[in-house]
Amino acid sequence: MGRTISLNINLDDLPADQAADLRRLIDESDFINLDDAPLKKHTPDQFRYTITVDTGKFQHTVHTSDSSAPETLRPLLHDLLERTRTKERSG
Repeated sequence: MGRTISLNINLDDLPADQAADLRRLIDESDFINLDDAPLKKHTPDQFRYTITVDTGKFQHTVHTSDSSAPETLRPLLHDLLERTRTKERSG
């Protein structure tokens, strides 16, 4: 089992342009309608992701991996991974 990387983002804590970008990526991925079933099969050497969006009005979690992520979700995954790398570099 690999390492776990966690990132919690509160849009209210982000600059307005970054918060707007994340909202756009969430909307464009049609996140609320993505399958929320946990992954049953794990492929070695792939990242697995658990993404939860909580708006205060609804909460939705998606479990996916590098190979199972829908195309619509990939831009959001890329953005979140970049934010995680930036967080790790800044300590």
